[in-house]
Amino acid sequence: MTVAPTTALLGVSGAGKSWLAARIVARRPEFVRLSAGRLLREALHTTGKALRTAPSNDVLQNQNRLVEVFRKAREGQLDRPILLEAHAFIDNDRELVDVPVEVMRALGVDGLLVLVTSPELIQARRAEDPDRRRPERTFEDLAHQQKYMLAIARNYARQLPARMAVIQSGDVDGACRFLDQVRGSLPG
Repeated sequence: MTVAPTTALLGVSGAGKSWLAARIVARRPEFVRLSAGRLLREALHTTGKALRTAPSNDVLQNQNRLVEVFRKAREGQLDRPILLEAHAFIDNDRELVDVPVEVMRALGVDGLLVLVTSPELIQARRAEDPDRRRPERTFEDLAHQQKYMLAIARNYARQLPARMAVIQSGDVDGACRFLDQVRGSLPG
């Protein structure tokens, strides 16, 4: 049996990953939508804040745990493509902790859909979401974080290797076209 592709939807916190993922799955119901954060919160019985603000070595251990819980979540669904909301790094309030390429490889990532938007919009979304506490960052910090995320994603694409596309927040059509390309590029 051929395993359907896994595409990681990457973006800084507040870029609109969840919004976009919900709309993609509405158009492409064959996709299984998974969230790295949700998988870890459920598996570790913890909060998003506790995961995000953990010391860097704990953040890295959590990424390795993600691989285990992702594989369990995928059991019985190997024939369905996966859209995984994820991060290239975790901002734990003290430093940016990169998610190692080995984690992306172990997750079986075939495609990288990288979401970007203006720092002003990210900051506004973070302020409007009272349920998810995120670090307060300046526009300059957020612009830097997006550039940093893009550099990490490009490195993932080279090392995995994986297809990669950069899209603007809200570009559901562009996201669906990319997902169709990833699905069509794998041996059937």
